[in-house]
Amino acid sequence: MKNAWLGLSALAVGFLLSRPAAATDYYVEGSVSGGGSTWGSDPNVQGALRTGFEFVDIVSVDLQGRIGYSAVDERMIEIVGLGTKLAIPIEPFIPHLRLHALHFHEVPVSAMHEDTFMHVIGVGDGIRHRFGFEAALGASYVFATVDRTKFLAQMEAYVDVFPDDGKGPIIYSGGGLGLGLQYDI
Repeated sequence: MKNAWLGLSALAVGFLLSRPAAATDYYVEGSVSGGGSTWGSDPNVQGALRTGFEFVDIVSVDLQGRIGYSAVDERMIEIVGLGTKLAIPIEPFIPHLRLHALHFHEVPVSAMHEDTFMHVIGVGDGIRHRFGFEAALGASYVFATVDRTKFLAQMEAYVDVFPDDGKGPIIYSGGGLGLGLQYDI
C-alpha cells in the first residue's frame, strides 16, 4: 500500500512538473456570497473583490475586500484580507485552498447614514474592529482563453474565525459564486 501511494505521488508530481507553467500571472476575481454566523438567525450577503499574483500556477499572494449586510442588529460587514491561495493547476478545473488574515468591521446601518464614505473606509463612529482568519476551499473552471488571458467561473466555501467573542459572532461561514480573469505576465 505504501508503494502505491509513493507511485501515485510521483506520478502527480511528474504531471504537474511536466506541464508548462507561467512564471507569474496577475488575476482579478469578483464574487457574490451568502452565509450565516454563530449568532443563529443571522443571514448575510456579501460582495467580494480579490486580486493577486500567482507564481508557477500554484502559489498566490492574495488581497481581498468584501462588503455586505447581516440581519442581526442590521449591520454592514466590511473585510480586508491578506494571504495566500494554493492551487492545483489541472486545467480546465482548478481546485484551490485560500488562507487569509482578516481585518473585520461591523457597523450598524443606522450609523452609516451619518458619513457613509468614512464608514466604508473604516474610520467612522460606531465601528467594531476585529481581527480574524479565513480558510476557503473552492474551484475555478477556465471557460475561455484569449491570447494570454484566461476567463474563469468560480465557486468557493469559506469559514471566518474570530477569537474575540465579546464583539460579535465567533464564526461566519458561507459560499459564493464568481467570475475572474487571469493574465499571464
